[in-house]
Amino acid sequence: MTFRIILSDDHPLILAGIRSLIEKITPRCDVVAEAYRVSDLYILLRQQPCDLLITDFSMPGDSRSDGLVMVQQLRREYPNLAIIVLTQLHNNAILQALLQCGISGLILKKSVITELSEAIRQVLLGHTYIGKSVKTLLTEAGISRHTDLTPLTPKESEVVRFLASGMSVTQVAEHLNRSVKTISTQKKSAMMRLGLQSDSELFKYANEYGLC
Repeated sequence: MTFRIILSDDHPLILAGIRSLIEKITPRCDVVAEAYRVSDLYILLRQQPCDLLITDFSMPGDSRSDGLVMVQQLRREYPNLAIIVLTQLHNNAILQALLQCGISGLILKKSVITELSEAIRQVLLGHTYIGKSVKTLLTEAGISRHTDLTPLTPKESEVVRFLASGMSVTQVAEHLNRSVKTISTQKKSAMMRLGLQSDSELFKYANEYGLC
């Protein structure tokens, strides 16, 4: 049996390297398509059946480029698709949030050469693969895979991340294609859940938990 793989990354050279690596180390796998943007990836998934998606977490240059939102949507629309996420991020909160989304594998890009083969093997067997470097980062932060990161909903966490990055409520609304009223409500709801009283407390929380 040959397993069909779709690759997604905004850097053509990285895609070429991953494809070459897969061809050398995983003979039963066939890269059937590649995407350079999130919007292209959604189109490919509708057109091309696959058994495994290997995707970069962050692909700028696209209106739908937020990695966490992308993964959450992929999991909703393709609940049975195996997904391995590759990332350069060392942000413990985002790494934990990705695992909570139910992805099949998570590897830091610096470890792709040494870990991708085993990750693919484990994931195609139905297991979850967490890279060694990812485990180390989470352990050092005192986070286990089953630990709840925050009491926030995914949308509230998303809004807090963008606000903490310096965006205004209006800018977040435009970026997420939601109304200003919705973003304001989600901000207030997040602050109530966390017991915070001011924007400065919200930004401090976001920094402490690596949400920005």
